[in-house]
Amino acid sequence: MLSKQRYVIVAILVMAILLAMTLARGFEWTWVYLGIQDPYIFGIRQLPLTALIAYGISLAAVVFCLKHEAIRTLAAEVVDELSKVVWPTREETGQATVVVVVTVLICSVFLGVFDAVWMWLTDRLLGIG
Repeated sequence: MLSKQRYVIVAILVMAILLAMTLARGFEWTWVYLGIQDPYIFGIRQLPLTALIAYGISLAAVVFCLKHEAIRTLAAEVVDELSKVVWPTREETGQATVVVVVTVLICSVFLGVFDAVWMWLTDRLLGIG
């Protein structure tokens, strides 16, 4: 159970970091678009107000996710299901790739022939060429 919780906590933290980065950039772009000056907090150039707001929202989301039992339970169930996944071997991956490439080539040839016949037929019906 401890290892599942560790994965859940790491996933929540990673998502919080991504949320913070996305919100910070989005707020910054919005403020620039609206012509609002983005003041620096404590005179630190790397910490504008928009970034501080984004970090605060992200921190609140982390606290909410960690405190909310239903979210932790759902995340633990997801970890359980993902632990059951069986990844294909290198040989299976190679075989599947060959099947996909051959299928794409066959479909391409079929569609090319169909397009050529259809073009020839419409040219004949319309008296073109």
